[in-house]
Amino acid sequence: MTPVASRRAPVTVRIDGAAVVFELSDVLDSATGSTLVAAAESAVIAEPDRVDIDLQQLSDWTEGGVTSLVRCREICRDLPGGLHYRTGKGPGRDALLAAYS
Repeated sequence: MTPVASRRAPVTVRIDGAAVVFELSDVLDSATGSTLVAAAESAVIAEPDRVDIDLQQLSDWTEGGVTSLVRCREICRDLPGGLHYRTGKGPGRDALLAAYS
């Protein structure tokens, strides 16, 4: 029998220095977006210097999902370092551009 790889969580959280980093994978849809917003709301309570949202592993996105990127910017607006997005070419960059178009 071939082992089945476990699916990666759509939002993973890690600490990178003074930043909280949210890494998104697979599809940024409404459900993942809701998870991301809830994670951002929880993170700002701890008062990190900044929050980064890493979009480099996205394979796709929906309109309902990209609205969460704008909502996270609002949530993180009072952090000293603010909110940063990590993107490359592909769906992650396209999702960010769609969020702010």
